[in-house]
Amino acid sequence: MAALTPEQLNAEFLKHFMPETLYLIEQDQVTVVSAAIPIATEAPVIKPVHETAAPIPASPATVVTDTPKLPKIETAPQPKSFDLIGENRKGLIVLVTLPDAAFRVLPQSQFLTKILAAIGFGPSDVAFVNNVSGAITKFEALRETTQTKYIISFASRLDTDLPHEKFTLYNPVPVDGVPVVFSQSLAVLDGDQEQKKLLWAALQRVFKK
Repeated sequence: MAALTPEQLNAEFLKHFMPETLYLIEQDQVTVVSAAIPIATEAPVIKPVHETAAPIPASPATVVTDTPKLPKIETAPQPKSFDLIGENRKGLIVLVTLPDAAFRVLPQSQFLTKILAAIGFGPSDVAFVNNVSGAITKFEALRETTQTKYIISFASRLDTDLPHEKFTLYNPVPVDGVPVVFSQSLAVLDGDQEQKKLLWAALQRVFKK
């Protein structure tokens, strides 16, 4: 049997005496001495094990939805408080409260035509306004609807939020610069001479020539 070299003796000695791996430091180099390997001149290179990375779960897709639409609330139309016919060329309102059939033929009334002619108006110069049953015509609504320079009311009610004097028969009262004359109904006037005179006196105060 050939004699072992000093290096081999050291390796065999260490192999039986100290079976675990030893590290010898010499001149800033690390030498690994293993029981199974006589002398390791370089540290074993440990290659990293590449693991398959778990896929990152994608964030849930944003669901695009339409903006909810609120139900459309339809407001019921306001019931009208008056009917209106006539060309109204001069802005004279003749306010009455009559059944619809009687109101439609009012522009042909001979008695009313005579009253209008006495103050210089014809049927085409007038807006004939009929209070709907149970309603009251609003001055502001009239002015928004048609030209309103004068108002003659034949036993028909008129309301306003504007300041004014108390309405009384045959006493012209201005409402925001518009003279308003209240009278008895045409049916009452037609058979009462005294009421006719009172109306005529009131109309002269408004329509002076």
